[in-house]
Amino acid sequence: MQLDTSWNAALHDLGIDGVTARREMVERAEHSHVAAGTVIIAQDEADDRVFLLLGGRARVVLLSENGQEIWLDAFEAGAVFGELAALTGAPRTSGIIAETDCDLAIYHGKTFFDLMHRHGEIGIALSRILAKRVQHTTQRMFELSALSAPGRIYAELLRMSRPVGSDGTARVIEPAPSMKELALRVNSTRETASRTINDLQRKGLLEKLKDRIELVDPDQLDRLRGSS
Repeated sequence: MQLDTSWNAALHDLGIDGVTARREMVERAEHSHVAAGTVIIAQDEADDRVFLLLGGRARVVLLSENGQEIWLDAFEAGAVFGELAALTGAPRTSGIIAETDCDLAIYHGKTFFDLMHRHGEIGIALSRILAKRVQHTTQRMFELSALSAPGRIYAELLRMSRPVGSDGTARVIEPAPSMKELALRVNSTRETASRTINDLQRKGLLEKLKDRIELVDPDQLDRLRGSS
């Protein structure tokens, strides 16, 4: 079965290798392309659809009573989301907003459950996703309670980065987040984020370019995180 690049990458990230499972994941999906800024999932809505992000980026948010947006997480291509409402039957607990134009595969809850019953590897993939999210949430809760604002920024920079180069000692964040986005990710202020980034630049630990951020010495940044 020939799949386009986005489907191949998404199913590979999920760990779906079976030919039949892969074919049915494609055939039973509805497809949608949404523009940046589109609300993909609205907080508190009653909806059991499950989404597979084939391309683009989206953010997970909570809206407070006064309408303030609280950043929770970010999704890249290959992410599955919306599964909690499908599993529990409860309204959506958070909102999902497209940060860039996004390509989506969409499954109604009944369809997704049928796929899981028919193909155990899909259920295993979902279990791994949920376990990683619990681990991810636990780590963020620890950072909020135990680290200073600069320490949380160090941790987030390391988390957002990927290794580059043959020896993998340097790491890069591409595209570079805005200071507002970085601040939202760590529950801080834009001023604190900007001041911390500038301080890391002065120390030679980070290089901020037009389209990316390069972490020159990730090991030292990790040590700073641990001592903050």
